[in-house]
Amino acid sequence: MSKSLETGVPRGRPRSEKARRAILRAAGELLESVGFAAVTVEEIAARAGVSKATIYRWWPNKAAVVTDSFLELTSPEIGFVDTGCAVRDLTAQMRGLAHVLGGRSGRFIAALIAESQTDPEVAEALREHWIAARRAETRPLLRRGMERGELRGDLDLEVAIDALFGPIYWRMLTGYAPLTDDFIDRLTDHVMAGLRVPAGGPGIRTNGE
Repeated sequence: MSKSLETGVPRGRPRSEKARRAILRAAGELLESVGFAAVTVEEIAARAGVSKATIYRWWPNKAAVVTDSFLELTSPEIGFVDTGCAVRDLTAQMRGLAHVLGGRSGRFIAALIAESQTDPEVAEALREHWIAARRAETRPLLRRGMERGELRGDLDLEVAIDALFGPIYWRMLTGYAPLTDDFIDRLTDHVMAGLRVPAGGPGIRTNGE
């Protein structure tokens, strides 16, 4: 696709926000009614009133568009806020995620995880459209906590994210115990014992990287 010499922006038809929302809404409705395995790009296109070519122009496959639909539907419940306290903000976000994954949405993510073991397209969509997005939103919160001296300045951000969120997905996948607010509170309390700056001791100041 050619680019404008002046702006560097790709030429071509821009994404229609109305069409995008129609596609995501159609994908979400089909996911709710028939389940991921039965959803097809043809059915999404027909319900959204667009062509298959329109969908494939913006998403590489069914898994990507359905995962984007799920992310858009759940974003209001699992978004981050900045109240000035990293522990409080993490706890609130983790509670929201637990509420989402403790219901029908959790069954969808569990189905995607199972499907991803044998389907490379699903695995890529899950990593890029769900996991990467969630982790990208968490890193700035942890960095702010480090910069404010709430959290240790030598944190390994990736390991910290695994420690905080891994148990939520473990309970969702195994179903051995519920995802309750009490569980989230105890989880953050235990993990934060290792992430916080020790009482009476200065944190190791870093540039947040």
